[in-house]
Amino acid sequence: MLACLNAMPVEAAFPQLSIILPRGVQRGGDRELTFSGNRLADVEEIFFHSNDGFEVKSLEPVDDKSFKAVIHVPENCTLGEHMVQVRAKSGITEYRSFWVGLLPISDEVEPNGLMEEAQAVELNTTIHGVVESEDLDMYAVDAKKGDRISVEIEGLRLGSYRFDPHISIIDANKFQLAAADDSPAALQDGVISVLAPEDGRYYVRVRESSYGGDGNSRYRLHVGNFPRPVAVYPAGGKAGEKITVSFLGDAKGPFDREIDVANEGVGSDGDEMQLVATDELGMCPATLPFRISPLGNTLEVEPNNEIAQATSGDVALSFNGVISEPGDVDHFRFGATKGQRLEVTCHARRLRSGIDSVVTIHNLDGGQIAGNDDARGPDSGFRFDVPEDGEYILRVKDHLDRGNPEFVYRVEMLPSEPSLRLSIPRIDRYSQTRQTIFVPRGNRYAVLMNASRRGFGGDLKLDDSQLPEGITMNAPIMKDGQGQVPVVFEAAADAPLGGKLIRFEAVQVSEEDPEGANGIRGIFENRADFVLGQPNNSVHYSGRVDKLAVAVIEEVPLQVEIVQPKAPLLQKGTLDLKVRVTRGEGFTGPVTIEFPFRPAGVGANPSMRIEEGQTEVVYQLSANDKAAVGDWPVYAIAALDVGGTAWVASPMASLEVAPAFTNATLARASCEQGEKTQVVCTLEQARPFEGEATARLVGLPPETTSVDMPFTKDTQELIFEVTTTEKSPAGNHKSLFVELVTPVEGEIARMSGGSTELQIAAPAPDAPATPAATEEKPKEPTAKPLSRLEKLRQQAAN
Repeated sequence: MLACLNAMPVEAAFPQLSIILPRGVQRGGDRELTFSGNRLADVEEIFFHSNDGFEVKSLEPVDDKSFKAVIHVPENCTLGEHMVQVRAKSGITEYRSFWVGLLPISDEVEPNGLMEEAQAVELNTTIHGVVESEDLDMYAVDAKKGDRISVEIEGLRLGSYRFDPHISIIDANKFQLAAADDSPAALQDGVISVLAPEDGRYYVRVRESSYGGDGNSRYRLHVGNFPRPVAVYPAGGKAGEKITVSFLGDAKGPFDREIDVANEGVGSDGDEMQLVATDELGMCPATLPFRISPLGNTLEVEPNNEIAQATSGDVALSFNGVISEPGDVDHFRFGATKGQRLEVTCHARRLRSGIDSVVTIHNLDGGQIAGNDDARGPDSGFRFDVPEDGEYILRVKDHLDRGNPEFVYRVEMLPSEPSLRLSIPRIDRYSQTRQTIFVPRGNRYAVLMNASRRGFGGDLKLDDSQLPEGITMNAPIMKDGQGQVPVVFEAAADAPLGGKLIRFEAVQVSEEDPEGANGIRGIFENRADFVLGQPNNSVHYSGRVDKLAVAVIEEVPLQVEIVQPKAPLLQKGTLDLKVRVTRGEGFTGPVTIEFPFRPAGVGANPSMRIEEGQTEVVYQLSANDKAAVGDWPVYAIAALDVGGTAWVASPMASLEVAPAFTNATLARASCEQGEKTQVVCTLEQARPFEGEATARLVGLPPETTSVDMPFTKDTQELIFEVTTTEKSPAGNHKSLFVELVTPVEGEIARMSGGSTELQIAAPAPDAPATPAATEEKPKEPTAKPLSRLEKLRQQAAN
């Protein structure tokens, strides 16, 4: 081991990516981007989470905090946000995004806060700008009467800062034609589309919604005569079909287009695709999400505001409609069979519709059977167990009885099907720390892997088939009912530096199907919080990826191992777990040790510290009386400072959690200060053990002592002699319990037995002198005094 460590570089530490500038580029050419963060000087590769054919032409480090990349963006690249991660020799960054647009880009030129200072731009341009504090940015465009002026801003959606933009269109007379703060189609960014009322110059104004702003309030502003609808109807279609959809909300009115609904790679629970609206004047620079479903479409037929007017539908199809005006309510009639279990899901806000749906199911008399408002964010969702054969009514409305011609929705009733998702639990609430796998050469790295099952049980097996060359994985089977397992990745000493994004999967397995050929499969997903704000650090914008970044990185000057315990951790017991490190040449700094995986009912400190120059630490584990019994795979992970934090993990060790060898109960005891008393301990031998164990009283009050008592597997009772002094505090002491220490293969297993009370009384005061009796009376016979043990047993009987 030491030979491997001697040549390790001390500069290894994981890189960090904070922002990519500019925040967007035009597709169709080579584009230069600057990646900024920390420890990026040894950049090797950029991982792109989309399959759009990005090609890195060059990587040029600027300093330790940034590098420049020339990236070829294909002409047919998907418009919108793209997630990337950076692989360096020392690790993998968190994922961040940049945007790909359609239009040529111009940069803002200050001053441009007044109409007479407005920056003139050509129609169909994207402007990159910054809103400083109380700043107004003005842009001027020329249009003919009837021309469409479309404006969209990407501010908060850039995912790098809490900038809430406000946009407006103003004519030459300073009359505001339209304004937008938050548009559902653009989340907390704005979208405007108007027709010019006359020939002339028009002005687009950008500001922060509350007139704030600073140097981080960046935006991408699209201005042109392009179509900009805000909704598509129907909001989804059946995978593989060709259907006609209507784009809604554009200034020139709705228009229809025929589309091919994607089919490749779509699961049984559906997916999303992005639609781009086009007309004779061009292409929209933004996309609209569209639901891909296993179900075809039923479209509402107005009027259907009453049950008697309900549109006929079928649970084999989806239900599509528009809550087009305030107070609008849509009804659909469908048949169902007793015993059917249907997952009712409304797709609306997640497809950027403005409706806050309320979906309910009624009988034909109007009585409500099931329903929901906001189970899936603002969208409705619930399970409907059909009570009997017959017809039912589906009712859809807006929560506040609002209505709008673009309030589209889609309700699906899919049979309840099993699903599986994998994730790595967050180490820090708002960061992506340790959400990737970077394994030092000749060393290990480890994570916890969570599995979320729905609608099925059984064991799960993690799939290691896509790991990069030189990396192996040690992962136990995730047992039925278990939701988390430790996973240790190991890189060979000669593993090539490199990595990739992988589709990390788990599959349901059984004795009959050990490889999961017919089992339920699920993939890894990672959600990150990009922008936080009020109230209470709520998430205003987030990202999501479904691939796991894995890489072999440079050596780290530390190895860590758990000294395999021979003794078990007993229920109601503790175990001293020794963790040892081997230091590489030149590294003497402190090391922080964590013990991440703990079986149910097992506790430990969040972390322990090995001081500078030291090589081991004792991690004390504790188990409650219901701790999960079994042999559990566990690992330790070490953090060290080598110009930044680096992590290495131990090989997998085994932790046995076991029931008690011996159960013990204590009887109550009492005495006066300065006296002795006896505490009777009754033993019940639950499991045999070899050798001689020890019982000791713990929690005695000050100035009170007892002697440890040996016992064997055949002992049934122990009597502790407890000695007090005149200084022993008087009172009823309830902290007394017995600790049982049992030998196991040269080590010890500790557990807590029963507890009891020890009552210590102050001596009774001397009786006052009495006058001499004038006549001596015969004495009454006295009972034989009780021994201490008899007193104790008498107290226990009471």
